[in-house]
Amino acid sequence: MKKRQRSRGQVLDLQDSRHTEAFNPRTAGIDDASPLEIVRFLNEEDRTVASAVASQEKAIAAVIAAVAERMTRGGRLFYVGAGTSGRLGVLDASECPPTFGSDPETVQGIMAGGPEALIRSREGVEDDREGGAGAIGEAGVGPADYVLGIASSGTTPFVHAALEAAREAGAGSGLLSCTPPPEDTARRVDHLITPHTGAEAIAGSTRLKAGTATKLILNTISTGVMIRLGKVYGNLMVDLRAVSRKLVDRSLRMVSAVTGLGREEARRVLVAAGGSVKTAIAMHETRVGRFTAERRLDVCDGFLGRMVHRFPPGSPVRDFAEFPDGRAEDWDRLVERLASGPAGVRAAATREPDEDAAPTVGRTPADIAWQIDHLARYEREAIRPRVETWPTANVLEFVDWEDDSEPGSEDESANIDLRVEAFRIERAATVNALRAAGPAFLDRRGRQGDEEFSAYQFLRATAQHDDAHVARIGERLHRSLLEEGE
Repeated sequence: MKKRQRSRGQVLDLQDSRHTEAFNPRTAGIDDASPLEIVRFLNEEDRTVASAVASQEKAIAAVIAAVAERMTRGGRLFYVGAGTSGRLGVLDASECPPTFGSDPETVQGIMAGGPEALIRSREGVEDDREGGAGAIGEAGVGPADYVLGIASSGTTPFVHAALEAAREAGAGSGLLSCTPPPEDTARRVDHLITPHTGAEAIAGSTRLKAGTATKLILNTISTGVMIRLGKVYGNLMVDLRAVSRKLVDRSLRMVSAVTGLGREEARRVLVAAGGSVKTAIAMHETRVGRFTAERRLDVCDGFLGRMVHRFPPGSPVRDFAEFPDGRAEDWDRLVERLASGPAGVRAAATREPDEDAAPTVGRTPADIAWQIDHLARYEREAIRPRVETWPTANVLEFVDWEDDSEPGSEDESANIDLRVEAFRIERAATVNALRAAGPAFLDRRGRQGDEEFSAYQFLRATAQHDDAHVARIGERLHRSLLEEGE
């Protein structure tokens, strides 16, 4: 059968300046193509995507750097989009926790039309400017956050309104578009990523080349950010927890490969590390217990490679002086980290256990009660008194504080919220004192035994102490992690 030639070689003017909406003469005969020819048509177009993405290397790298810097200050990354763009943003965000062990709040996708639009197309919602701005407000976007708008055509009203609201909130902003966006939009974002993928094989179907380019770029951004945050050791994604049968197997294989331990030895170390691959490797490679390994990872900002290099086996253990000293620009970040401690405790204490969590391992109600009360006691008896009485001119002599209460001695029936509130009240008083003192507080010095340290090092250790208890309160080990010889 002779194929029609009515459109081959002819360029139709679809009267739209957006590249993604243009007519593609290379695929004009696709309606007469066989299945194999359709595959070849589409594959030939897809071959152009990689070079389009490569043309944006510097722009993508700039976004990675900006987002990673904000996340070190407790910030979050938001992807905002409609249709295919929004779905790809939600997909990339949802893959970060299982891949990198990140908090689900750290990377989030905002979809025009809400969750329903993920599975059922709602085309009109992309024009909802009020909805775009409102979504940013509902998410509580602030100066530490970064919002990346995703709009293949560059003109989606929902996305543009979200970016405007983000800028007004002081957040960082960027736009990912597969066609040049309006000039005023380009000028008003911090970063612009524009892989020009050109006309689609099917005119205007941006789920094709534009969607592929978007997926590649989002993969690169989230992966790059997580690498910059210390989530990777070599090219292994070590910052994961063994919370499913698949992840238990992956975790055991990873710990065995890095440490040289047999599978059952690796299992025992992984259980001792609370299911954390990174902590398990750190414990074995530097020959320390879990608490010291966690502290030293924090000292090295979460980078396992740096920790292993800095603390070889036999390194003397220090409570505070191991932490780097602080600078004035670190002050606000540290105070905010301390202020957020009670919220982290609450989230860990109230999270429902996973369906396959081992019932006899992890945090019992008595464990949780003791740990929250311990944090409140430590704050009341050791942290705030030192902060409030720390001299400005000489060295404050510390007496080592020990909690002489016994785990399990608390009334575990007491309301968790009341326990967390008691800790929050104690911590709020400390934070208020620090804010009143300001960055000059960093110059104060302390001494405990033969260890001398700065106020920053002491406070950084306090924040890490919070994190250590949050990890234990929220600890859940998958049943299969305990099944020796499986």
